[in-house]
Amino acid sequence: MGGGYWPIVEGVIRKSDILVLVIDARMPALSMHKTLEEKIERLGRHLIVACNKIDLISPEDLVQLKNEYPTWFFVAGIKNIGISDLRRHLLITAKRLKIEDPRIGIVGYPNAGKSAIINALAHRARTIVSPIAGTTKGVQWVKAGGLSILDSPGVIPMEDAEATLGIIAAKNPEKIKNPEVVAIRILTLFLNQHGEALKEHYKLKDDQIKQDPYEILLEIGKKRGYLGKGGIVDETKTSITIIREWQKGTLKW
Repeated sequence: MGGGYWPIVEGVIRKSDILVLVIDARMPALSMHKTLEEKIERLGRHLIVACNKIDLISPEDLVQLKNEYPTWFFVAGIKNIGISDLRRHLLITAKRLKIEDPRIGIVGYPNAGKSAIINALAHRARTIVSPIAGTTKGVQWVKAGGLSILDSPGVIPMEDAEATLGIIAAKNPEKIKNPEVVAIRILTLFLNQHGEALKEHYKLKDDQIKQDPYEILLEIGKKRGYLGKGGIVDETKTSITIIREWQKGTLKW
């Protein structure tokens, strides 16, 4: 998927005056796109980072992110949070760069929320918003007031590990070869930082949340009734469920 779309994304960068890199607020470091950043810098385009899905993190985590990354814009595309500030900054930046008809490129990983941000900027749903990674198959122009916005497909750098792609929602759960690995990484992420949120979502007990991630995965499978012959937990089905709920944002902190 990644290699075939690179020429399209390079075209988007070349045609755009300003690029908005959309990342996921739940895992900003993972969803930063170094290869894209390097291409944008090499082509001399102005880059703005939009940290999306802030509605899926706690107020405390949002404050911490804002302190760590004061130049970013923090938004929730689907809920239209922070979009007016982003739009205003795009127009001000274009004016400062003396661009009369600014062309804005929206780039990032699949399922980072690029289409939702475009819809919010344009005040109407002109592009498809879907939790399935890779919905946007080609380049789409959208007019948004004084802005011309160009959406691009999500691009996956070839070096990215499958587990990382699953966690940042760039790969659909059903297509992951080892969903158990990804699910355990998600559970570990919660156990390290947000154990109470995990306990509440899956209705786990205090002693259950203190187990290792694999044992917790089995507990979740039992609670969901994902049992095979002899009462054995279907680990694959349980793992896919955990990944899907994480990607859709129903499992959150």
